[in-house]
Amino acid sequence: MSVRLSQLLPALAVTAAVCLPCVAPEAAVDAPGIRIAYGDLNLATPAGVAILYQRILGAAKQYCEPDRVLTGTRLSPNYDHCVQTAVAATVRKINQPGLSALHAARSGAGGGQS
Repeated sequence: MSVRLSQLLPALAVTAAVCLPCVAPEAAVDAPGIRIAYGDLNLATPAGVAILYQRILGAAKQYCEPDRVLTGTRLSPNYDHCVQTAVAATVRKINQPGLSALHAARSGAGGGQS
């Protein structure tokens, strides 16, 4: 759980920051078993930012799947925490204003953290 998350975040975030300029047409974030391609996106547009955010969220959910344990009719809080932490760390490392604003609006994390 937290060991896997601690392994994912640096790989996901550092590679995302390095690939952000999208020098290569297929820029991507690599983590164990996860690839987020966004070289095809224009991050200067709201649509491009929204698609990147969905890709980050999808990759985080895929990565955290082993923590997805049903407890009765609810998901384990470990899964939700894993996804939220992975998404927040990736958004923070990419440090793109539009992506940060979208994350703040969708997560309710608005107001102040960089």
